[in-house]
Amino acid sequence: MQQILPERGSGWKIFPALLGAMALAGAAAAADWPQLQCDAARSGFQPGEILATNRHTNSNPAGYGAPAWAWNAPEALSGQPVVAQGIVAIGTVRGRVFALDERTGAVRWTADAGAPVFATLAIADGKVIVPTQRGELLALAANSGQQVWVYRGARKGYSASPAVAGGRIYVGSKDGRMHAVDLASGQAAWVFEVGGPGDAGAERAAILASAAVLDGRVYFGAENLFAYALDANTGARLWRRRLHGQSFSWLWPVASRQAGGVVIFRTTPVYSHGQMLIDDEYFLQQATGVSDATQSDGTPQQWLAEQRAISQRLRNNPHRRSFWVLRASDGQDRYSMPEPVLWTSGSGDAGAPPVVDDASGRAWMTARSAWARFDGMGVRPFGDLNPINLGGFDPAVYSDGNGIENRLFLRFFRCASPHFGCKEAWEDFHKISDEFEVLTATPNAVVVANWVSVGGVDLATHRTFNIRFYSTDDTGAAGLYGTHVGAVIANGRVVLRDTAGLKSYAIPR
Repeated sequence: MQQILPERGSGWKIFPALLGAMALAGAAAAADWPQLQCDAARSGFQPGEILATNRHTNSNPAGYGAPAWAWNAPEALSGQPVVAQGIVAIGTVRGRVFALDERTGAVRWTADAGAPVFATLAIADGKVIVPTQRGELLALAANSGQQVWVYRGARKGYSASPAVAGGRIYVGSKDGRMHAVDLASGQAAWVFEVGGPGDAGAERAAILASAAVLDGRVYFGAENLFAYALDANTGARLWRRRLHGQSFSWLWPVASRQAGGVVIFRTTPVYSHGQMLIDDEYFLQQATGVSDATQSDGTPQQWLAEQRAISQRLRNNPHRRSFWVLRASDGQDRYSMPEPVLWTSGSGDAGAPPVVDDASGRAWMTARSAWARFDGMGVRPFGDLNPINLGGFDPAVYSDGNGIENRLFLRFFRCASPHFGCKEAWEDFHKISDEFEVLTATPNAVVVANWVSVGGVDLATHRTFNIRFYSTDDTGAAGLYGTHVGAVIANGRVVLRDTAGLKSYAIPR
């Protein structure tokens, strides 16, 4: 696929290959964002939009400027907003569902879900799908909020968000059951029980994380720390694989067709999180000779030495491992050595799931490296945003040293700015190793969203940009902060959830 290059003056130049891809995306569902991370595979990738990447925290106006609309929520919100069929839908911890007009932000309807909603909703087939803490899965009419059907197959509530694919809804419940529900009727197609008759030898355990669905397989993690793949049609278990860690948390795996078909999981580590971050810093300093007070791009030979040392560290102590790329076919490791990914996150969460663009074979994630480009140099250093090499990583490079840049797993953006942290402006986006973020992307940019800022990197120029800056004041005195749910990019807008409610920003053209 050809690159998207910013043109000075009047806007964006989009090359023909991308125009074709955008036309296909538009034919399917305009540029909606109808479920968690845009699609059932949880790619986080919006193929139908191009972001403006020439705005910064010091621009006039800053970032994308004033929102096209702002809605102050009357109660605490849950999950990522979803956008389709002309509405923005979101649930609340008090058990209500709000549908706002996508263009104006006016409340079109409100519905009582009967119990708290902790998950992201989904919009499909004229319905808003709502999982509740009562263990009910509701389908509400997208144009009115009226109940269409209710599914009561769960014995406990839902923390996971629904994945919608092929006319079915796939969602796990806290009683350890994965449900496939017919979208039209609300009837169960099948139910799989973790540790049940179809899963002999596994402990019964809750499902808290959301599922990913791709190419006839349903992938999810249960709190017995097994990763599962089920047949999407029948619910039969295809494979399971025990991973390491405390929990899959409230996050999600990412399914991709790259590298012959893979599914990517992240977990929270078993060790003390603060101590693990500190120990890994000492390890990186010893492995590279770089202190946390300097910033250097390094050389391919230095990148190789660091990533080899990380992979060996994780192989020798698998309980430090918190990132897995598994073969979709059988759940085994895709590579012969652990991926060189150290844990980075905040509040005890698993690390941010990666974002994948299967059409062009690209992917991005957060990781740690002494050669980090975008490290904020805060309490915990060495945090970075990295392209990752799913299709080309070859651990044999650790021994033969040939073709390093094409065979390492972690890649680096160019440092395209002379400023410290490689950012065009201070806090265009925010990256600290002990803080959490959610990634999303479009064909021309990858976006990082957290409590401080929403911004990212232009994928052609490697320059940073900003959409919205909040505050770095972590005392709670700033009045408005971002949230860790990701930037929702849909139909010419970026919809952000913040501590006041929702705001919709027009993408500058």
